[in-house]
This record gives sequence, C-alpha cells and structure tokens, in this order.
Amino acid sequence: MNFSALFENIKSTHHTLQISASNAINLSITIRNWIIGYYILEFEQIGEDRATYGKKLLINLAKKFENTQIKGMTERRFREYRRFYTIYPQIGEVINDFIPKEAIRQLPTAKFVKHEIRRLPTAESDADKYINIPIIPSSKLLSKLSYSHFAEIAKIDDPLKRVFYEMESIKGNWSVNELERQIYSLYYERSGLSKDKIKLSDIVNKKAVSLTPKDIINNPVAIEFLGLNDRAIVTESDLEQAILDNLQWFLLEMGHGFCFEARQKKNFNR
Repeated sequence: MNFSALFENIKSTHHTLQISASNAINLSITIRNWIIGYYILEFEQIGEDRATYGKKLLINLAKKFENTQIKGMTERRFREYRRFYTIYPQIGEVINDFIPKEAIRQLPTAKFVKHEIRRLPTAESDADKYINIPIIPSSKLLSKLSYSHFAEIAKIDDPLKRVFYEMESIKGNWSVNELERQIYSLYYERSGLSKDKIKLSDIVNKKAVSLTPKDIINNPVAIEFLGLNDRAIVTESDLEQAILDNLQWFLLEMGHGFCFEARQKKNFNR
C-alpha cells in the first residue's frame, strides 16, 4: 500500500460509514414520527379521556413537553406527524424489519406492529378513488426517503401526485430542497403536459441537487432528535447563504423600496 492508497482508503471508509450513520438516524426519525402519529390517532379514536382534551389535545400535549428535555414537540409538529401516519399507514407493515429486535421489545407499540394496520377512512377513500395508482413498497420508501421528504410530500392531497414525487425523489436521489423546488415549479403538471416525459425527467435530474449525508444530519428535525444545540452547528456563512437563498421571498415580504446590491462589501471610507 502506498501513500495515495492509504489516503483513498481512509476517505472511502469515512464516506461509507458517514452514509451509514446518516441513514440510521434518518430511519429512526422517520419511524419515531410515524409512531407518534399513530399514538395521536389512536388516542383521538379510543383514548379513555379523549373527551377531556378534544380539539385542544395537541396544544396540551405540546405544553406538557415544554417541561422536558425533548426538543421539537410542538403542536405544528404533532399535526405533521399525525398527517404522516394518515398518509402512510402501510409503513407499519414493515417497521419490524427496520427496528433492532432489542428496541422493538422496549417500544410500547410492540404489540401493535405485529398486527394488521388499521386503515383510516382517508386511506380507504384514496384507494377506492385511485385504484390504478402504482404503489412503491414501504421498505423502499423508508430506505430511500428522509423524513423531511415524507413531510413535504404528505402536504400534497392528490395521491397520484404524491406517488409521482416519491418516484422522482428516489430516482433522482433528490435533496429536500430539490423536492420543494420541483413541487413549486409544477414539475408534476409539466410532466403531464410533456410529450416526452422520459426526456423531461432526464433533464430535471441532470440539474437536480442530490441528497447528501449532511442534508439528513444538519437539519432542524435531526438536530432536535439528537438533542444537539443548533446554534453550535449553524455558522455565519451558513446563515448568510440561507438569507441569500431566500432573498427573493424576503424582498417580496418587505415590499417596494428595497434593493440588494451585493454580498458583504468592505467599507473603504473608514
């Protein structure tokens, strides 16, 4: 082994295990949020004291978590987790395949995941209305998409449109930002109007930004899940880039009279 080979071996080992670690974290986040959504739906349907909380259930739940060290348990997130479970109830069919056996024994849902998933009315009506929609295996969805992908796709009401973005995200290995960009640019609608859908898909994916391990690790959901201090992770350059990336929306919000000239300019008049 020469020096170049040593360098390449170390680099390859780092990248391989970094991907493995980020995938493990993503799976844990996705499964956790799905199970939380299940808990909430089950409580709303059969909880012993559900009548006491009614429509304020998620508000009270969020307030209860304010006194804990667990981050990110807000009313908005709980609504998001509940919708995630509602849209993807089939994930429960393969959960056992993705959770270590020792962890399954400790989960309150251990009995639940061994039984058939309770199909929600929304899932049944979707299935009846869109009978010919291709179904992506749950195991593939879990292994290929991050939770942030699921959260973004779950906002889409049309099941056929959801499957389209699931497939394209997996095929192009899209980052979440890329997924959002394609949704906002009406890629689904453009594909429906295109005479050459394959060519359009190839063009889109050549320009697409791919998902990387840092996209999974360095995002708010993962930071909260791991109990990290997000201020220790975000650098000044990260903040500046985020502002620039969202400059168009910022200017629209601020209205007329604002002008962006350039990045940080030196003051030479001092």
